[in-house]
Amino acid sequence: MSVKQVEVNGKQYWRMYVCERAKLPGGKVKKLQKNLLFELNEKDVALREEKSWKRKLLKQASKAEGHDLEFGEVVHRFKVFAEAGYIGRKMEKQTLNDHINRINRLCAPWMDVICSQLTRGDGREILRVAKEKHNASITLQRKLKTSINMVFTWGIEEKLIKGVHQSPVFGLQIEDDDETEKVPPILTLAQVKILLVEAKGVNHPWYPIWAFALLTGMRSGELFALKWSSIDLDNRLIRVYESYAWRKKKTKSTKAGYWRNVPISDQLFKLIVELKSLTGHCEYALPRANGWEDGYAAKHLREFLKRHGIDDYVVFHTLRACFATHLLASGAEPAKVMKIGGWKDFKTFEIYIRLAGVDVLGVTDKLKVLPTEAAILNHVRDLYEISS
Repeated sequence: MSVKQVEVNGKQYWRMYVCERAKLPGGKVKKLQKNLLFELNEKDVALREEKSWKRKLLKQASKAEGHDLEFGEVVHRFKVFAEAGYIGRKMEKQTLNDHINRINRLCAPWMDVICSQLTRGDGREILRVAKEKHNASITLQRKLKTSINMVFTWGIEEKLIKGVHQSPVFGLQIEDDDETEKVPPILTLAQVKILLVEAKGVNHPWYPIWAFALLTGMRSGELFALKWSSIDLDNRLIRVYESYAWRKKKTKSTKAGYWRNVPISDQLFKLIVELKSLTGHCEYALPRANGWEDGYAAKHLREFLKRHGIDDYVVFHTLRACFATHLLASGAEPAKVMKIGGWKDFKTFEIYIRLAGVDVLGVTDKLKVLPTEAAILNHVRDLYEISS
């Protein structure tokens, strides 16, 4: 690397020469070089270019050696390998795009930085900027952290990132301005009955969908994809193995990735028989209510509840929570409810056990401290005898 004065065709120039070597697998060496000429009055320009090309060739050498890559390059390679199915687990295309778009939008300052140079301080800064500049919610901040950790972990495992052992955001706490735990939205049994009685009374188009959700715990996408061929009335079972992907507008596997059986109760049996006369000639069991496919299921539910005095903020998924909570409260075994509803993670399901209160039910029954009538009478008698 040097800047020297040279003569070319009888004319004086400043010659800038930069050279780097990349060590390739198998002991081979790749030579990277840049040679430029500048006018005699451009020495300062030549010196600046020398430093600039030194950085460029170092990056090129790092890429050629397959380590110490820029974050943007690792993100690009992760995307390419994930699309080809080579990251160790299958990832839905939309999920992958969500991760990549999230990183591209919120981690722009990192794209030209060598991965091994990113520190936990950089991690805290990127999360702070996401919150303050991009108004990222707590949920989005956590998703960003997950995306960064995923890419970094893969890069380290593939030896594309060396000198570090974890992501710059690994272990960082994302604090909520209001850390008070909120009770998840849930409808009481009385509210559930109001919903179904009122909807049935006016023959509401969403009634069979709401009733089906409350009696099976099936997700909205699973209900939308439910075919008559999956309903076995003879054995009183529904086989759930498909779900509708709203963004892709096509059917896919269930969220947990496996099929399950949902038993048909007496009330559900009656509902299915009623549905036969409505959609029995169709491939799908449930009617295509207005707005369902376009993502307005929660809006229709909230509007109907509000008209009948229930102003709680609920979503369609709340009906699934009602199924689990009230079934548990009736004495059903948690393991069986998990199996019917397709919950894979007990930690996720545990919230419904807490809502149902079955984990503490009866614990205080033996704690008896209030005075009985007999004890009060005895006490009064003793006081009377003392005063006498």
